[in-house]
Amino acid sequence: MKIPQKVKKELKEPLGKVHTDYKEVIKLANDHKIISVGDICTLGLLQMGIRPHLAVFDFKFMRKKLQPEYVAILKRDFPKARRIKNVAGTISDNLLRKSDEYLETGGGLLVDGEEDLTALAFIDCAGPDFVLIYGQPDEGLVIVNMNNKTKKRVKELLSVALAHKVK
Repeated sequence: MKIPQKVKKELKEPLGKVHTDYKEVIKLANDHKIISVGDICTLGLLQMGIRPHLAVFDFKFMRKKLQPEYVAILKRDFPKARRIKNVAGTISDNLLRKSDEYLETGGGLLVDGEEDLTALAFIDCAGPDFVLIYGQPDEGLVIVNMNNKTKKRVKELLSVALAHKVK
């Protein structure tokens, strides 16, 4: 599903609260399953001693190749990462179909393409025992709680994208 410009513009606003450090994540990690979206976010969690239940990465940071030593850390910590294609500016139909399965089994998910928008698929199907974390460029970490307000907003964004696909 191609994400229309209108939805991309709305997604410039964080889907949760922005934090400038990992303190809140450390608290949440005790009683939530963590979904991390993005290489730097995942690496930061690992450095803090937090292993995400599901880590989504693409070996890139700000659309540039990740440094080899960081790639090595992700490969070491997620040696059996599953691979999925997700073209930039889209959420693949395959990902939408399998997002429940990925949440259930956890581990690493290596995206061939762009991982940013995959957060929408996981927010849409994650339960209240999950929290999703991603980086907001030049601002910090966004912590997304799986509450009704957030889930409703994501469903609306996905509906707009789906309606755009049908046209």
